[in-house]
Amino acid sequence: MDRGNAKELIHKDTSTVGPRGRARRQALLDAAAALFVEKGFEKTTLTDIIGRAGGSRATLYEHFGDKEGLFRAMMEENSARIQEGLAAIQADERAAPEDGLTRFALHIVAALFDDRTMAIIRVLVSEGGRIPDIAEAFFRIGPETAQRRLADYLARQTAAGALSVAEPEAAARGFIGMITGNILLRRLILPDQSFSREEVERYVGQAVTLFLTGARPLAEH
Repeated sequence: MDRGNAKELIHKDTSTVGPRGRARRQALLDAAAALFVEKGFEKTTLTDIIGRAGGSRATLYEHFGDKEGLFRAMMEENSARIQEGLAAIQADERAAPEDGLTRFALHIVAALFDDRTMAIIRVLVSEGGRIPDIAEAFFRIGPETAQRRLADYLARQTAAGALSVAEPEAAARGFIGMITGNILLRRLILPDQSFSREEVERYVGQAVTLFLTGARPLAEH
C-alpha cells in the first residue's frame, strides 16, 4: 500500500463503522499502545499488534493503512479527547480565574497520568526524528491547541477585569510549563512512581497561586 493511500485511510470516517468494526479498531489501538511502551515503536511489528489484538492484517490496513497510520490515529484521538475537556473549561464564563485555571491544570495533569498519553509521548521522544510529520501534528493539535485555548481564556478574563495579563500567549505557555514540567519529567524517567490525588492537587494549587499572584490586577496585589 502506498503512503498516500495509507494517509487517506488514517482520516477515514469511522461513523459508518459498525459496533464490531469499532471494537476491532479499538482493540488494535489498545494493543499498539501497550506494545509501543513494552517494545518501542521501531521494534513493534504489525504481527505483534495483530497477535495481541486479534483480527487480521487486512483489518489493520483497512482502518489505519500501516503502523505509522495506527500511531497517528491513536495520537489524534487521544488529543481530541483531551481537547474536548479543555474546550468546556475554556467556554465556562462563570468560574472565577482560580477555579478555571485549577480545572484546566488538573485536566492536563490527569492526561499525563493516562497510559495512552504517555505511550504517545514516549514514542515521540524516541522516534520523533524518524516520523517528523506525526511529531509536528502532535504539537499542533495537542500542546499548541491547549496553549491557544488557555491564552484565549486569559485574554477574556483580562478583558472582564478579573486578571491583568499583558501577553496571554506567553502567559499560557508559562503556566502550562509550570504544571507539566516536573510531572512529565518524572513520568518519563520514573514511570512507576505514583502520586496521590492530594499531592497532585497541592502541586496544581501552588502553581495556580504563584501564577495568579503575578496576573491579578495591581490593586489586588
